[in-house]
Amino acid sequence: MGKVRVDVLFGGRDNCRVENLLFEVVDLDSPYHALLGRPALAKFMASTHTAYLKMKMPTPNGPLTVVGNYKVSLETASAGSNLAESLLIAEEKKRIPTAVALTQSSQENLAAINGQLSGPAFKPTEGTKDIVLDPAHPERTIRIGSGLNQE
Repeated sequence: MGKVRVDVLFGGRDNCRVENLLFEVVDLDSPYHALLGRPALAKFMASTHTAYLKMKMPTPNGPLTVVGNYKVSLETASAGSNLAESLLIAEEKKRIPTAVALTQSSQENLAAINGQLSGPAFKPTEGTKDIVLDPAHPERTIRIGSGLNQE
């Protein structure tokens, strides 16, 4: 929908860090209010640890540690997963008619090809002969050119 510049602040009065970030505004139902990507983390010079839900960054008064909330994190992840799943299902449903049409078209093409290939595809040229590979199994033969010498 557009872009907006916003001052983002981490910390409190004693120890804080402020950076002006450019956000892309989208029309999307999401459990997140804002997403900070690599450019934002780089601007804050932040280091993250997702397992501990912690982010550290330098400030003029020493390192600042931002601590996440496990309960909120799990709820948000679950809501985001449900949203993503519903969006994916909606997109897949839109593609069903195309997939059905392609399948029907390919089956019709295969039927036409099979009709054309009803006879043997390989027709030996004149001057060939069948050689029995094993006298115990006379049905096992190989076709070779009759103009070949014995070697």
